[in-house]
Amino acid sequence: MTVGPIDLRPLLAELAVSEADAAHVLAAAEGSWTRLVEIRRALAGHAIPASLAVFAVGSLGRFESSPASDLDFAVVYSGELLTAEAAAQARHDLAAQLRARGHDVPSKTFRAPLELGALLGDIGGEGDSNLHLTYRALLLTEGVWLANAAAAAEVRDAIFSAYAQGAISRGRFLSSLQNDLHRYYRTICVDYRFKVESAGKHWAIRYFKLRHARKLWHLANLALFCRAAQLPDDERDVYLACELPRPPLLRLCSVLRALHGLPLAAELLRAYDGYLAALADPQLRRALDQIDYTTRGQDPLFARMLAGAERFDLATQAIAGHLWIHCNEHLVRYGLL
Repeated sequence: MTVGPIDLRPLLAELAVSEADAAHVLAAAEGSWTRLVEIRRALAGHAIPASLAVFAVGSLGRFESSPASDLDFAVVYSGELLTAEAAAQARHDLAAQLRARGHDVPSKTFRAPLELGALLGDIGGEGDSNLHLTYRALLLTEGVWLANAAAAAEVRDAIFSAYAQGAISRGRFLSSLQNDLHRYYRTICVDYRFKVESAGKHWAIRYFKLRHARKLWHLANLALFCRAAQLPDDERDVYLACELPRPPLLRLCSVLRALHGLPLAAELLRAYDGYLAALADPQLRRALDQIDYTTRGQDPLFARMLAGAERFDLATQAIAGHLWIHCNEHLVRYGLL
């Protein structure tokens, strides 16, 4: 499925949520599409090897970005079609072009291209790594092409097929993929500990990302697989392949609509809007980075963000309760145990 421009207004009307209560959710979705189109047009004018798949991930891939967001982009190549040196040079050139256009391209997780065979060759084995897990999870659930759409689609199909075509391990409900998405979620929860305890990174924004964006991502995945388990066996893979690329909020709302629980998304959306509002404000982002952990209880910004996170928690609890009522057997066996 190719994610295109997203108009959330029909959903807001269905939820009886005013545009004022979801102003930042709307702005993020529309601004993300505008940014994607601008990047695609810019990169279309440059010589990029046709077999090189270039994706946006992170907030841009989830349609939650703002002008204050950095640009995480991932590059995947086939070793049969391109050398590692050529892929690395192409990735370097892409980063330079994007920085020249004013995009903040960080040098972190996705700083080097990844060979597709290495990404798929040892899932769950000793050769697997957090990096490979991150690529698989994010390319399937928030990877949106920036260049070479056909190559990007082939990469996504190859990742999905690596789980779906398992003769023994795939599980009736594609549980091998579901388990890897669980594994990624728990990995980033522990990664937070490393970054703030050992690497000395700023903690507050990471903390609130865990309590909002990461939690929504995980809940959307849980809900999606609960819904998929109710479908006939011969429809399940197509359903998952089509729904996984959609932004988490739309993924979750689609499931809730099918399970007659869509009104539960209204309060979640309102709470999420406050989180996106804070991250879209450069001044508030700087203020969050300056909060001292030991005195956080006296900081009014922290108190405000914490109240929003607790409001978001209550909304997710209501949705989890609804999933329990409608999908408890699957939720226990594949989500909890």
